[in-house]
Amino acid sequence: MEGVTVPTLSEALSQFITSKRRSKKVQEGYHQEVGRFVAWFGRDRKVGDLSPSMVAEYAQVISQGGSDSAQRVSPVKLFLTYLKEEGWVSVGLATHLRVPRNRRTGARRSDRSSSDSASRAGVTQLSQEGYDRLLADLESLKEERVKVVDDIKLAMADKDFRENAPLDAAKERQGFIESQIRGLEDSLAKAEVIDSTSTVPRQRVSVGAKITLQDVTSGRKMVYTLVDVREADVASGKLSNVSPIGQAILDRSVGDEVTVNVPRGQVQYLIQEILN
Repeated sequence: MEGVTVPTLSEALSQFITSKRRSKKVQEGYHQEVGRFVAWFGRDRKVGDLSPSMVAEYAQVISQGGSDSAQRVSPVKLFLTYLKEEGWVSVGLATHLRVPRNRRTGARRSDRSSSDSASRAGVTQLSQEGYDRLLADLESLKEERVKVVDDIKLAMADKDFRENAPLDAAKERQGFIESQIRGLEDSLAKAEVIDSTSTVPRQRVSVGAKITLQDVTSGRKMVYTLVDVREADVASGKLSNVSPIGQAILDRSVGDEVTVNVPRGQVQYLIQEILN
């Protein structure tokens, strides 16, 4: 990747849409699903920041969407393949976007506490920082909405609509932007900002908690803050609540041992501490 200018996810999406707009392999509306992927990780995030584990976590999110999960990952896989072809990522990420065949998901979720019931009902638990970031993303999209309308007007000045590539690209971009605005407005409307000032000790692991885990085999300790997937950043110690570890420890208590399935097998963790 040396010497290659790595774009943001938003910039990469725009180029991807332009390159694929005439492809018969891409179904109508594919850019909207890729747009959700981009918005999930942050439009201003550099493409090179994506990692296999982050993509695998997104697959976990998709897997909760029901029978259309496989259809939803297809356009995102095309996008991830495109990133590799352009030389913007050094490893193939598309292979990590696998929707697990997991019939136990419903059973496991039915055993969750009221905090998980709220999640199923559509409530998004966010830190104040995460809420502010989504709000900033929404404002940025609304500004971009105005710009794309101007682009459409400019492209329509060319009366030959049959081969008007700029007009096609601008209209597709407009559709993506409107989809993202609706999605962010919905998330913000359902958002519940976590009270980080509370001094009441947590008895169980929930979103917003800081957890100390110990690998039972190696003894290695790890400290994570459990967050909504929209805030996840493992490098910063922010663990997604839909990641394999996040799902395993959710609603558990100090002293509990959990087993997590990983590519190399199973790992057992002991929950040593839960802090606000």
